[in-house]
This record gives sequence, structure tokens and C-alpha cells, in this order.
Amino acid sequence: MQSSLFRIAARAAGRVFRPLVGGVLAGVLCLTSGCGFEAPADESAQGGTLRFISEEVIDTLDPQGTSWLIDFRVIECLFEPLLRADPATGELEPAVAAALPVVSPDGLTYTFTLRDDAKWSNGDAVRSDDFVYAWRRAIMPDMGADYSGLFTEMVGAEDFVSWRVDQLARVAAGELEAQAAWDAAQEHFAQTVGLATPDERTLVVSLRRPVAYFNELAAFAAFMPLHAQSARAFEEIDAGSGTVSLKRGYFTDPAVLVGNGPYQLTKWVRKQELVVDASPNYWARARVANARVVVQVVVDPVTALLRYNRGEVDWYPGVPTAAPQAAELVAAVRDGSRTDVHYGPAAGTYFYLFNCNPQVNGQPNPLADARVRRALSMAVDRKLLVENVTRLNQPVAKTFVPPGILAGYAPPVEAGVDFDPQGAKALLAQAGYPDGEGLTGLSVLVNSGGGHDVPALAIANMWRTHLGVAVALEQVEKTTFRERRRSQAFTISRGGWFGDYRDPTTFLDMLRTTDGNNDMKYASPAYDALLQEAADELDPAKRLAKLAQAEALMLRDQPLMPLYGYTNLEMHDTKRLKGLHPNPWNVRRIDAIEVVDGETR
Repeated sequence: MQSSLFRIAARAAGRVFRPLVGGVLAGVLCLTSGCGFEAPADESAQGGTLRFISEEVIDTLDPQGTSWLIDFRVIECLFEPLLRADPATGELEPAVAAALPVVSPDGLTYTFTLRDDAKWSNGDAVRSDDFVYAWRRAIMPDMGADYSGLFTEMVGAEDFVSWRVDQLARVAAGELEAQAAWDAAQEHFAQTVGLATPDERTLVVSLRRPVAYFNELAAFAAFMPLHAQSARAFEEIDAGSGTVSLKRGYFTDPAVLVGNGPYQLTKWVRKQELVVDASPNYWARARVANARVVVQVVVDPVTALLRYNRGEVDWYPGVPTAAPQAAELVAAVRDGSRTDVHYGPAAGTYFYLFNCNPQVNGQPNPLADARVRRALSMAVDRKLLVENVTRLNQPVAKTFVPPGILAGYAPPVEAGVDFDPQGAKALLAQAGYPDGEGLTGLSVLVNSGGGHDVPALAIANMWRTHLGVAVALEQVEKTTFRERRRSQAFTISRGGWFGDYRDPTTFLDMLRTTDGNNDMKYASPAYDALLQEAADELDPAKRLAKLAQAEALMLRDQPLMPLYGYTNLEMHDTKRLKGLHPNPWNVRRIDAIEVVDGETR
């Protein structure tokens, strides 16, 4: 959790906008000034107000438009998928669906029946077509959704993407008018992709092969619905490229955004604060624990901790483990001086990713050579990093998939990289850089806040000491960081990934050549082939073995450099907050978090 064949890299300059409808202009203004009406919390809902810190800037509330945990944390307040996971047990349970799906004996057809009391925040019934609208948007190459690859096991989806790419090429060449292309694309999608809506409460999904974890996907945020009727009014067509998108204002203006989750958007001042209030039309409104949730954006960990200690917030869910004060908090847990600090394993890996493109900024890229990437990785002392730099003693990572989090899957630890400075020097010399000579122009890109500069400086020092390679540090704010990652405007970048669903592919698919999250642009036909063989394998044990082979191959190439396993570090008083259930997979149900005895700490 945090482009590909599915991403249209360039969009032509001239855009044709459909007529502005109510709220669009206001939504555009919200991008710069913040917007919302400060309506009073619905005190008829359970509880008072939950206040928590977002440790990074919230970028978007678009369920199909992000891969970042920070965004999903709020999105899950506003939208609800077919199924959801219980934070306490991890078990899947019905959400918008009235029950778990009926699955055909061959595992190729899933039939979901929507609950008849599921409603949007404006009172409309949630319809099966709302899911088709959102899923089509994620599949369309127009959007370049990071998680588009998760939808391609649906019958006809991959062929539709290719068809649409060809169609857009014709629009760009002036052979086809953009509006006509969009009309044809909608019709072609309905005829060829395995999504059917026999009635307003039934959604039938047809797969080209069994997907063992499809119910997990149905509970994932990227599979949430959109209110098709209101969203269509915000569609815009790029006249030059033919691509169709939703104006960003749809997801920023409280007067416009329609959700089906337990809360509705009340106020959003970007980089400062976001407020949601209990939705009067949510089907389980009686179980919503708090009438209002206030999210305070505090990027600086020192300021965030100060606010928490002063009682201005109830919950600090993502204390950056790379920040210096993290070690002091964990020490306080161990010596018993604090009982409100919660520290435990996470289903995620902290890593650096290498740009694998042949060129960067028009210059030859030394990191295109796997020997250079592997040498850099071999020169990092991960044990020293977690003991003396982060001082949290996180588990050293040699694999991308964290060991022990998935039953039946054994990550290929033996294929990972060990700390071996002499071997690294020899490998670097073999690649044409003896003693690091000629290996220049490298830098580590990190986002500001969160303390990512501290381990970056330590790792750069290791490269200078062991290899004679000077690597600069580039620290930029989060939005610029995201944009540079997406456009490969970096040589080395910090990265982190939490599993989205319980299967190794939630990690390994990220390195598929065409995956929307493959920011390093790793392209290995052999790796892709092993992933495909695993997808075709019906025997569960053999399938997992194929995935382990794929991970081993990738680790030998080192397009990413695993550093350490993530650990969850958060702060809350268990006597004050009930229903939180910290867990390795970061499954949260904010609507179930109860604040005891008043609104403030």
C-alpha cells in the first residue's frame, strides 16, 4: 500500500470540459483555500468526538486514486466496500453485501447481493451499478490507477485495457473524436468485461481463473463503489488524448462528495485539518461510536507528540518509527513508565527502491545494472541500522514479504542480501566502478517529516565508507515526493509497503513490469512469467512455491533493497479509547472506536 501499460503517461494540453455543474467551481477553490461547512456534530449518533493525528498530508479521498495508507485511513470513513475485515479477528464479514458471496463450484463466478438498507449519504440506495462504475474507472487506462492490476483477473478486463489503449492512440492521432471514443468505450466495457448487474442489488463477477484471495480484494478500498449519478456530472474528457477523468473537486467539496460509509465529509483544509460527521443514512448508524471525527495533519513528530501529550488529540496512530523520539517511546514501554504507547509487528517492509530505467534525466543510469544495485545493498549494515540508528531493533529484512505473516508462505531468505562490504566492492569493480570511481550522480529521495533523513544519512555514510561512493540526500515535501516517484525523477528513493490483503501477491505484484505501483520500473520477463505461472496454478502449495521462486529471482536482481520490517508504533490510552484493536495489517474501523468520558483528553 502506498506507470504501467495501464497509465497514459502524457495528456495533451487542450482539455474539453463539460459544462460546470453545481459545486464544481467551489471544489476547485477548495484545492487552495480549504472548504467545508462547520456543521455541528450529530449528537444523536453514539459518542462525541474522536480526534487523531495524520502523520502525513492527506492527498486524496478518491478510493481508486491512491495507494497510501494515510489516504485510505480517511477514505474508509467515507466509503464502504462489499466486505470488510474485523480488526480484532481479521475475519471477513459482510459490509455493503448482505452476506458473503455465492461462489460457483469452479471458483470463477462470485455473486454478491447488496443489503437493501445500504444507502449513500444523500439518501439514495447503493446500487450494483455503483460498483461497476467505480471498478470500470479503476480498470480504464485513462486513470492509471495504482491498483488497476488487481482487476485484470476479471474476464475481458485485460483485453479491454489493450482495446482502450489502441482507441486512445487513434484519438491522439486525430482519427477519432474523444466523445465518440468514450461512448464506444462504455458500450464495449459493458459487453466484454465480466461484470454483470442482473438487478440493482445483484453484482456478478466473472473471473478468467480462480483467485484464492478475491474476497480479500472485495474488502479492499480500491474496490469501493462510487455514487455513479453524481460522479458522472464531474467527468471531463481530454480532447487531445481522449482520456476521461473526474474533476478533483468531486473529492474535495463536502457539498458535492457523496459517500456510502459511516461518515460524511464536513470540512477539509488541506495540510491542516479534515472533519467527518456521522452519516444519517449509513445502514449501521446505530453502531457508529462517535458523532464526529477530527483529523489533524501534523507532519512534524515533535509537534505531534506535543499535541498528544497536551491532550489535544486522543490517538496518534502512526508515530514515525524513523523519528528519533520513537526509540524513547519504545524504551518507555519496556521500562513501564508509559502504558499508552503500543508497539508491535506490522505486515510491511521499509526499503529503498532503485530506478531501473536505462536513463535518468537523459543520462545513462548506472542503477540499470543489477550488479550496482546489489553492491549498494550488500554495503548496508542493517543490524547496525536498527540497533544504533533507529534504535528500535526492528527485524532486519532480507526479503520483501515479511516472514511469518502469511500461513504457508516461506519467503526465500536465502536469496536475500547479506552485509558483505568486500563482496560489494568486488561486484562494483566488476560492473566498471573500482573503488566507486565513476559512480556519481546518485541521491536518496525522501519525503520531509517522519525522520526518513536519519537512516538515509546513515546509509549514505555506509556507502561512502565501504564503497567510496558519495550519495546525496534530497528531502522534499510529500506531494513532490509522490510526483517524483511516479515520474521516475530519482535515482534512489525511500519506500515502504504494507500488505493490502492476505496473500504474497499483495507485495510481489508491485514489481510486475506493468503494475501501477512499480515506481522503480523493474522489468523482468522471467519474474512476470513466474507470477503468471503462480496465477495459473490451482494447487495452493505449488502456487506459493512459484511465488517464492519469483521473489527469489527479484531479490537477486535487487530492484529494491529491503532494510527492515515495519513495526506499528501508536499512542492511545486504552482506558479512554475502546475498540481500536492494533494489528499487523493495520485494519482499522474508525467508526467502532469509542471515546470514553467526554470529547477531549
